[in-house]
Amino acid sequence: MSIDFRVRPPIASYRNAEFYNNIADVSQRAARFNAKISPCAATFSMEALIREMDECGISRAVVPIRKGCGGNNEDLLFLLKNWSSRFIGLAGIAPFMGMEQAFNELRQYVIDGPCAGIALEPAFDPEPWHADDERVFPLYEKCQAEKIPVVFTFGGIFTPKLDLYSPFAIDTVAKEFPEMQIALSHGGWPFVTEFCQLAFNRGNIYLAPDMYMLNAPGSADYIAAANGILYDRMIFASAAPIISIKDAERHYKTCGIKEEFLPYVMEKNACRFLRL
Repeated sequence: MSIDFRVRPPIASYRNAEFYNNIADVSQRAARFNAKISPCAATFSMEALIREMDECGISRAVVPIRKGCGGNNEDLLFLLKNWSSRFIGLAGIAPFMGMEQAFNELRQYVIDGPCAGIALEPAFDPEPWHADDERVFPLYEKCQAEKIPVVFTFGGIFTPKLDLYSPFAIDTVAKEFPEMQIALSHGGWPFVTEFCQLAFNRGNIYLAPDMYMLNAPGSADYIAAANGILYDRMIFASAAPIISIKDAERHYKTCGIKEEFLPYVMEKNACRFLRL
């Protein structure tokens, strides 16, 4: 069985997301990665998503809430209450929407709640911010002290400014908070080589390239890393429903990752990162 590290299920927080409302555009985007979108994209059906997970041998899926994009952490509570065995929640935190609120939600949904970690999206919050902004350091300090995994959306095709995905910023954070576990959804793409070096150099960084592992420029470097220096810190993810779980799972298993390293990429590394 495998763990999918990035899935956006049909819950209220994603009701207005483009991947549930602009099927034609998302389909052509997926086709550029030689993939299709998940069936649940057109139906907004939890049953369709669970069926796809079962067909692909996905035991659990990690769900981030995009707080800065209007997401509500209460939707995670609903999800985990009704499908607790299938989903792992990452509470959305947007530091500059109010640091006091950020700490309150950290305690409510993670420290005292059912979520396994937090999701940060520096490029997509109402006030975009750099990961090494010292105003966020108190949040990192708390996550380090409480052993809370931190997942950044970091990389990809949508960003107001490319410097928001600077490898230097993540390097600073990883160095200053060496006991804070950091995972990068989208794998830092397009700075693939740089982030592979950072993950190798800083033992607290994990890479989850998701759709950028599928036929994207630089994907060969992710595969090389999974076969050697980063076999224990590369994590499988689909970014469903933009890329179907079926296409992502098939690609990860046939792209050239050696058989002895696949269990790490498909499940073990996610379990270790999330302290499952």
